[in-house]
Amino acid sequence: MCINKMTKCHILATASSTAFGGGYRKSGLEQEGSCFTLNGYSIRIMSGALHYFRVHPDQWSDRLAKLRAAGLNCVETYVPWNLHEPRQGHFDFGDTEDLMSPFLDLPAFLREAQKQDLLVIVRPGPYICAEWDFGGLPSARLSLRQVENEYGSFGYSDLPRDTNYLNSIYQVMTSVIPSSEVLYFTSDTPTYRSDLGAIKGVLQTANAQTSVLEEFKELDRLQPNSPLMVTEFWSGWFDHWMEPHRNRWPEKEFSRALEEILQRGASFNFYMFCGGTNFGFLAGANVQREWPFYAPDVTSYDYDCLLTENGDYTPKYMITKQLISQYQTLCTPAPPEKSPRVSYDDIVLNKILNLNELIGQLPHVKSPNVMAMEDLPINDGNGQSYGYTLYRTRITVPKGGATVTISGHVRDLALLLVDLKLVSPCINEPRDLDGFGTWVKRNSTFELSSEYSGIHTLDILVENMGRVNFGKPHDFTMKKGLSEGPVLLGNEELQDWLIYPIEFKSGDIDRLLGWRSYADEEVVGPALLQGDLEIQDEPEDTFLDACGWGKGAVFVNGFNLGRFWTAGPQKTLYVPRPLLVKGLNKITVWSQYGGQGVVKSKDSHDLGAENPTGVTPGSGGPLINICRTHE
Repeated sequence: MCINKMTKCHILATASSTAFGGGYRKSGLEQEGSCFTLNGYSIRIMSGALHYFRVHPDQWSDRLAKLRAAGLNCVETYVPWNLHEPRQGHFDFGDTEDLMSPFLDLPAFLREAQKQDLLVIVRPGPYICAEWDFGGLPSARLSLRQVENEYGSFGYSDLPRDTNYLNSIYQVMTSVIPSSEVLYFTSDTPTYRSDLGAIKGVLQTANAQTSVLEEFKELDRLQPNSPLMVTEFWSGWFDHWMEPHRNRWPEKEFSRALEEILQRGASFNFYMFCGGTNFGFLAGANVQREWPFYAPDVTSYDYDCLLTENGDYTPKYMITKQLISQYQTLCTPAPPEKSPRVSYDDIVLNKILNLNELIGQLPHVKSPNVMAMEDLPINDGNGQSYGYTLYRTRITVPKGGATVTISGHVRDLALLLVDLKLVSPCINEPRDLDGFGTWVKRNSTFELSSEYSGIHTLDILVENMGRVNFGKPHDFTMKKGLSEGPVLLGNEELQDWLIYPIEFKSGDIDRLLGWRSYADEEVVGPALLQGDLEIQDEPEDTFLDACGWGKGAVFVNGFNLGRFWTAGPQKTLYVPRPLLVKGLNKITVWSQYGGQGVVKSKDSHDLGAENPTGVTPGSGGPLINICRTHE
């Protein structure tokens, strides 16, 4: 049995659920008037979103058991194309040596859901949004149209939607899974988009938070006598870097909205049930009309939902369990015990590789001009997808000094180094975004004073902070790195570049050589630092605070936990227990700005101070709201 949402490509697949007739499916999910039926039984889909690639596979069982114990009968997940096909023609479904590969065993996730007596909504894309880099599309496919997800919200109000494209996608899907075997449906916000993202003859569903009754009313108008479903019932919201932590959606409002759905007899899917983590460099970004125009997502995808990022129960879980028990008679298992969390000793970083020592072990590209990371002739023609790109050349500065200009916009943050010395300012608070080397500034300039006269090595280190996952057509065409024009010294274009892709792919940290001892002095500028965490007993979940090192990423036994940044709001990184081992663990910090101190292990998460502005989560409104004209 399947239910498929084309604009988000959902497939609801049975997992041999005893709740709906037992055994394997006898018939697919069907629409009979205003009801869903499965195996001849009327059902209400009560689902929660849990993305297998955002949760360690050793913890799938725990999270799914907690979902089932809440009274839900279904789990929903996306399928990220950019992880499963990292290079064109090379696929990973849990069967490679990549450290992320175990997270990608989708069949194993489905089997675990089946074991937990759950139905499954699978959303295979190709475009998933999900606050995921490029909405799940591989960076090598930048020329593709971005239309599958919430298609009614894509494009411009004064332009017609490409219904031919939607229908062609529908035809592709039905050629793989015939409509006789599945129930296809679309999902959008009908009060805003009406049927702009719909396909004729395919069930429409809604996305909503507080406006569920209004959405149901519009669905009834558009498709009378059809099942009602909130495909994305937003249980919380996500955070952007350099914004205050989002206000929590009050439990009272959450409870009221959920009860409205249940009283109406509608089906629903919590987005999210457990958010998990944007491991590595895979968090997405939004664009906004107001300054600073681009808003990259933090590493945590906690989402203020029913379970925390590390799987703890929240008040919303208890509210859900109590309300569902009033509207269904299914026997639910007891909730699993809360997972332990511990604080380990501080990690002293006593080994170092400076920038030169790092890039000396990396391949590079020679080019007369700078270019976007995606255009680099590496990775079998797929370019660079994630991480950092270092652009290096030689310059001759006249006696009076000179101006360095980066034409166009930096995508997304750049550091300027002269002879390995960091000379540009660090970006640590919103007002810094108006300075050199940020996405905000067009034609960034930096003055090299007369003290730099002579011949020098010039480095520009550019960080890709995450590709846009939701927006208008032109928002998806931004390539990363130095992609919009030449770099000038005075009025002359600099040429003859060595370009180093610093990708930090799986295994890269373990392959590095030449680590040397590092004393407790302050590090200035980009460097890799490493220390040991020794664990005497079996490991438990913990949280790492590396903010003393400014900005960068943390690796645990070579696995990329994700970005940290003193700019906040997030201050700690979640470390799932299965990433640690009893005995010696290698903790590596990539520090872009340098810094000082240790990495602290804590037994609680710090996602940042609450948002003081009162912006309601789910409104989509920016929290930094300073009106300016885009340069």
